[in-house]
Amino acid sequence: MRRSAIMAIYLVLAFYNVAVFSQQNYSNFNQFLDYVNKQSITIKSGDIKLIQAKKAKLAALVGVLDPTGTQNLSYTNNTRIPVQIIGGQAIETGVPYVTSFSQNGELKILNLSGWENLKLAKINMALTENNNTLSIKNLYEQLATNYYNIVNINAQIEAAIENFKASEILWQTAESKFKQGLVKQQDVNDAKSSYLNSKENIEQYRLLLEQQYISLKILADISEDELFTITEVALPILTPANPDISQNNLEILDAILKERSAYSTYRKSKKENLPTLNFVFNRTSQQFSQESRFFDPNVDWIRSSYVGLRLAFNIPTAATISQTYKAKYDYELAKLDTEKSKDKATLSHKQLTIEFDQANSQAQSNLEIYNLRKDSYTKNLNLYTQGIIGIDQTINSFNAMINANYNLISSNVNVLLALAKIEINNKIQ
Repeated sequence: MRRSAIMAIYLVLAFYNVAVFSQQNYSNFNQFLDYVNKQSITIKSGDIKLIQAKKAKLAALVGVLDPTGTQNLSYTNNTRIPVQIIGGQAIETGVPYVTSFSQNGELKILNLSGWENLKLAKINMALTENNNTLSIKNLYEQLATNYYNIVNINAQIEAAIENFKASEILWQTAESKFKQGLVKQQDVNDAKSSYLNSKENIEQYRLLLEQQYISLKILADISEDELFTITEVALPILTPANPDISQNNLEILDAILKERSAYSTYRKSKKENLPTLNFVFNRTSQQFSQESRFFDPNVDWIRSSYVGLRLAFNIPTAATISQTYKAKYDYELAKLDTEKSKDKATLSHKQLTIEFDQANSQAQSNLEIYNLRKDSYTKNLNLYTQGIIGIDQTINSFNAMINANYNLISSNVNVLLALAKIEINNKIQ
């Protein structure tokens, strides 16, 4: 039974080390990010949004002059020619067939709303660029959390396998003493229960590892059938130097740009009610014929044209007035959000510092505790072998050592995660 159980454990270990046969292996977080940058739909979507913002800026630039125009070609058959009474006689005042070609256009030479819209488009393009950077930063932070969860579970599996081996030794010791008549069957049962728990812990970690890989694939937009393995090792952290943490102002810039956008939208809404001065022109060519010919070569074209200026006024409506007031209050809210973002950036900077100090302190403490628990178990196992103490005290010290080891691994990974977040904070600005 024990041989088959040990074989099962090594099969789990083989699954855990499937990286040997995988197409992709990642031994550090930055290496994994390079891979994600080529896969992530979030990043690709940001690029599309930026292109869209650039096109909107170009459209706003054209919209300053807002050129409009039409061309019309018509052919009319006057089936009944109109008449006028002149000197008591009915006289026809037209011809049967008329061909007409006209062109007209308009340019806004004074368009305050259009200029404000161009300014708004420039702000929105900068806002889109900053939003893309902020989205990448948030994505990297989420990936870091998930990535180091896997690093943690990998290390927990290794520790669980070592604990399984230790629990087997304890079970063998209890059985040997039972055969010698030195302990009761209860000692064997307790030792076996500890052995079975250690075995089940490995299976539970294996299932949890599968779940974390699925979550990471979903987050990074990696296809289900693509194989990759994270091989980074959670080595003990020995009092690393306090890293430099710069204040990240992406969220402040985001709020400032949103405030500027809201203000520009408000100004644009007000200026839409101001008059525009337009340059207009028209050119018309007409051909009047007695014969039903579309272009009669025997008849001359009569041409006319004009140019001029037109001052256009928009009368405010209930909808435009409501829109202006909404834009005004949106701007007031945006100003408050800017102040809030400044405080948040300061607190986020302090939070990164505290998270690192907390993780680092916990790792140093857990290392010392684990060494003490390990020493206690080793001595208790010797005392139990000599018949000086009971199985309960030995198993309790064994479980305490296991928990201390798991805590040490988790705290080491937390330091790695804190360092990764600090690197993201300093790099993505």
